Amino acid sequence: MPIKRHFQRFHRDERGAVAIVVALFMTVAIGFLALGVDLGALYFEQKTLQTRADMAAVSAVLNLDDSPAQNAQDTVEGNALAIADLETLSYGRYLYDAAVSPEARFTVGDLTDTATNAAEVVLTDDAPLYFSSLFLGTNSTPLSASATAARFDFASFSLGSRLLSLDEGLLNALLEEALGTSLSLTALDYEALANTNIDLLTFSDALANRIDLTAANYEDILTSDIDLLDVAGALLDTGLVSGSTDVLTAILNGAVSSTLNAAQLIAIDGDNVALQLEDVLGEVSVSALDILMTSVEILNQDHYIEASLDLDIPGVLDTDLGLIVGARKAGSGWITLGDRGATVHTAQVRLKLLLDLSPSLLDGIGEGVSVLSLRLPLYAEIASATATLADLNCDAGDADDVVARFDTGFAPMTGTTGNHVLELFLGEFDAPTFEDTTTPLDADLLEPAKFLDLELSLLLITIDLFSLNIKSHVATGISAQPETEFRVSQIGETQTYGVEGLLSSTVASLLDPDNLEITVSNDSPSLLGGLLAPVLALVNLILTTLPNMLLGALLIPVDAVLDALLNMLGIGVGEADLTLDGVSCGKVMLVR
Repeated sequence: MPIKRHFQRFHRDERGAVAIVVALFMTVAIGFLALGVDLGALYFEQKTLQTRADMAAVSAVLNLDDSPAQNAQDTVEGNALAIADLETLSYGRYLYDAAVSPEARFTVGDLTDTATNAAEVVLTDDAPLYFSSLFLGTNSTPLSASATAARFDFASFSLGSRLLSLDEGLLNALLEEALGTSLSLTALDYEALANTNIDLLTFSDALANRIDLTAANYEDILTSDIDLLDVAGALLDTGLVSGSTDVLTAILNGAVSSTLNAAQLIAIDGDNVALQLEDVLGEVSVSALDILMTSVEILNQDHYIEASLDLDIPGVLDTDLGLIVGARKAGSGWITLGDRGATVHTAQVRLKLLLDLSPSLLDGIGEGVSVLSLRLPLYAEIASATATLADLNCDAGDADDVVARFDTGFAPMTGTTGNHVLELFLGEFDAPTFEDTTTPLDADLLEPAKFLDLELSLLLITIDLFSLNIKSHVATGISAQPETEFRVSQIGETQTYGVEGLLSSTVASLLDPDNLEITVSNDSPSLLGGLLAPVLALVNLILTTLPNMLLGALLIPVDAVLDALLNMLGIGVGEADLTLDGVSCGKVMLVR
């Protein structure tokens, strides 16, 4: 057979080609298999190392106050690694902020710093190579894993807005202003709400149902616009209010819808809190009446509210109240949830009181002289207060251990006009001046006000002597307590910081003869000049002795009226009511 034909037949013969293809494929397949085995092993080793790094970081954070480095090392050794594999262990402050990249949220600090709340761990290890070692010339490859764990310590606290007593006249007036309708509820109607404590998680869940945000997170719920109807309905929906529900029913039947933002009621200070709201909210319980009336207070800010009160104080016949509550500081709710540095702020309050006093308080003003009427127009401006959570001691265990410390030495509690503790005025302000809470009340704009009508009985003759005007002003400037501490046994209690007895001393200064300006009213009879000399002498005696008489006669009833009224409103003059509602410590999370 010619050789050429032999080669042609060999070229056409395909027997054995599959074996060649399979051999080539198996070589590649085995290579990929070897690579897959090594990659799978490396992935497993990396995940295992990451888990160990997570555990070491958590162990360090859980023991920040007690040998964190030793606990991290023990965790590393307990997971079959050497201490030398713990390449880095650093401490610092972690602040969750959605606007900041995750890498920038951890700031390395010192373990002794009270703000330190996180630990960062870097572990290294050598992972064995199997088939890849034939190609790479090494039996292992280095791996590294890092983890950051943070411990979040939270406190919930509130400032002011505590109803110390129930007066249906005042409570109804506050609700009427918010609802735009008249109410005739009794103190017993409000008592059921005052006796009901509701945790904020239960309230938030009920509120979410009311505003159709059941699928939202709690941060969304507590930053939503809500109605007073939603607040009342949520309190009712919890099913916890036993006894009378007439207050809530009256609100739900109201035709007016008033809107506030839930953050004005429950403020979340910092994104750290938002990470664990579900855990934190369930640990804070407050009065249902406090929730409701604080919502009303927020809605009524900068509104002028009028009420007539029966305070049952000797010498006081009637008390007409005008009330304005200023706006809260932005970002500050009634209850604030936050860690160190969280701040809560209360707004200023203005009161206008017209006191009808018993004329008998000035008996003996002069022989034959009778007091026909005694009216006292009184204005009060009470400044704001601020408190900042300075420190949390999560190691506090005994009842007497200090668990929280607040910085309460802030500028709103110091200063003079415009930034004062308390300012009292006797006289009259024009309505626009009093109702404009954006500017302080100016004593230069205070006008004398008629307060006293006198008559003289002489033999069988009765003479309307004259009416007197009064004007006075006093400001109390400094009331500061740099620090307020809460012990474990005081969680849930209210502490008052400021100056005791400031109200009575200020009222005494207001009525001091050196501050009083008493003048004859412009509309008094002009026939004074025609009176007999003895009568004129009596008139002059009255004008001379009256200032001292007023101090002795009016100090007790005026002080009692202000004290009773401010107790109803939960306002302390020169003071602030700070409540530590709850403490949540040791919430640990892997954050990176």
